[in-house]
Amino acid sequence: MNVVIVGAGQTGRYIASKLSKEDHNVVLLDKDPKKLEQAAWHSDIATKEGSGVDWQLLDNLLELSPDLFVALTDDDSTNLVACTTAKNLGYPRTIARVRDNRYLNRTRLDFGRLFDVDEFICPELLVANEIHKYMISPNALRVESFAHGAVQLRTIVIPSTWRRADVPLMKLGLPQGMMVGLIRRKEPTSHDYSAREKHEIIFPHGDDCILPGDELTVIGEAEVIQEAHAFFGVSQKTVKSVVILGGSRTAVNLSRVLSASGVSVRIIEIDREKCETLSELLPQVTVINEDGTNYEFLLSERVNEADAFVVSTRVDEVNVMAALLAKEGGAKNIVIQLTNPSYHSIVERLGIAYTASPRIIASERILALSLSGTLTSLVSLYEDEAEIFEIHVSNQSSITGIPLVELGPRLPKDFLIAVIQNRGRVMIANGNRIISPGDTVIVISNPKHRNELKKIF
Repeated sequence: MNVVIVGAGQTGRYIASKLSKEDHNVVLLDKDPKKLEQAAWHSDIATKEGSGVDWQLLDNLLELSPDLFVALTDDDSTNLVACTTAKNLGYPRTIARVRDNRYLNRTRLDFGRLFDVDEFICPELLVANEIHKYMISPNALRVESFAHGAVQLRTIVIPSTWRRADVPLMKLGLPQGMMVGLIRRKEPTSHDYSAREKHEIIFPHGDDCILPGDELTVIGEAEVIQEAHAFFGVSQKTVKSVVILGGSRTAVNLSRVLSASGVSVRIIEIDREKCETLSELLPQVTVINEDGTNYEFLLSERVNEADAFVVSTRVDEVNVMAALLAKEGGAKNIVIQLTNPSYHSIVERLGIAYTASPRIIASERILALSLSGTLTSLVSLYEDEAEIFEIHVSNQSSITGIPLVELGPRLPKDFLIAVIQNRGRVMIANGNRIISPGDTVIVISNPKHRNELKKIF
């Protein structure tokens, strides 16, 4: 696939790199030569200096026969005009990043039709929805939905009270409609305390066991997955009050969703003018004009009594500092928004379980929209150590008509078939299931098997 991307910011560079690794031809366009140089240094892509609204430049790029045009600058107007220009020049498909989610509201105007945009991506709204999913699924590190909501994936931490560590999965008696897709296990602690904590990623099979402290990813029918917490003895707590530090767009979107669910929300923002704006936008929310890195203030606000503390300024360093202060002040359920992925491992070691990245979440969404064909990447887990793929089974596939239990020796060890969709029916995979031509399967795999999977299916 040939892709033209406008905007060499963090999101643009990340998506260009991901597409390039999947053997797609990418041209990255930006007015800043330094950003382009940085992108070309780290990825096998072509770069072009110029504006995304320069119609002559976009017209010249048509000689590359582009399949997709993606506008990812920080300016909504630039992205919309770029997509309009590209579509009218003959680009077949366009995706625009927008920060203002009012462009997604079609009650009065269809902005997609007006601006010739096939898909809108609003990173701040996507992050807010991800955080909300985490909020309504307490003690789940990650929640994802597939097959139009019929299938759900959750990652939970097995408590120290788990007493079935010696029971293999085949004898565990999991609820019907649920399977264990992935285990992330801490490796024995080294005596070098400066060393980074190491983990082992396990693609489990029937003879594997679950240990206390494991991060367990289960996948299955959405209603059945609700039972996962009870089955594994993971405590649950209803979220009734949330404190948000930072009046970002993510914070605004999250506040609206939480307030609509009856959750009490307080926003702490240091900028007085922004506080006034927030008060007008969010009449149901308590807005406090104060420095969220003031430890004494956090104590006075009793952040330890809130069910969740969300840090969502636009500066990663401020977010990390505020999260640590809140943790010191007794806050137990801390969610932190991060842009720089290098901070994730640091924050994890500090005991902050849930992080959300607009760049990564938006990138995954764009990749899912842009990639078509036999195999589509849906979700990346643990910094690309595992990936969820949706695969359309071809008529020429060599594995159709064979029970899954017999396919084991023919498939990679770090690979699991989780879900089979057949003519609208959604079935959780087990040894007796059979894959038929035309089915769609959802699999969990090591990304290195991407090309092998295309051949198998």
